Amino acid sequence: MAVEIKVIKYLLFTFNFFFFLAGFLVLTLSIYASNHRADYQITDELLPAVNLLIYISAVTLIFGFFGCYGSIVESRCLLVLFFVGLFKMFLTLVAVVALGAFARTTEAQEAVGEHVQQFIPLSAQTEDIQKSFQDMERNDFCCGMFVGHLDWGNSSLVPESCNCKDTTRNCTVLDGREIYSTPCMVYVMTWMDRVSVSVIGAAFGLGALMILGMVFSSVLICKKHFGKKVFISGYDLMLHF
Repeated sequence: MAVEIKVIKYLLFTFNFFFFLAGFLVLTLSIYASNHRADYQITDELLPAVNLLIYISAVTLIFGFFGCYGSIVESRCLLVLFFVGLFKMFLTLVAVVALGAFARTTEAQEAVGEHVQQFIPLSAQTEDIQKSFQDMERNDFCCGMFVGHLDWGNSSLVPESCNCKDTTRNCTVLDGREIYSTPCMVYVMTWMDRVSVSVIGAAFGLGALMILGMVFSSVLICKKHFGKKVFISGYDLMLHF
């Protein structure tokens, strides 16, 4: 089956163009999430995964350019750099999947719990930290972290953010007012699990694209002279340029 080399060349260019755009998007979102850790409930345990995404997306931008330019001018040097870089990123992506899988384990949840435990009682923390916890309580309709309002210390110190404004939620009565009875750690663990699944799914999708890119680039790299044949999975590819 004869396949024109130009088809593969422009397929590789198109692949790398979208690869470049994807890298730019992930880099932008990762940096934003890293700079707004409190808004996204990113703990110190999850920060390495975010930093790893920043590294991968930045490298993706660089090698995406190598792939785009190298495929158009058919520069074997740039294509080899692209292939090697893509392979290294693929290995790094495997590490991201491993981190995502670890985040769903009991050990990871216990580590997050131990980290949050350092902030109990919540009323003894700085104003900024208290505000972060209160924002979480308002958004997730919860109170405290582990044992409800008791995590704030004295009942008189329980903030307004614990007030039960949605009667469809689990609530309890404290000193004549209704407050949320569900601890926020329940939602934190649910959020961790949801993010982990999303990261693993995205990594598998990106990994499949990387494998496709490596196949295309290897075809162009193997082209040495007019009419050279390359055999891939039983197909006889006649390369023309």
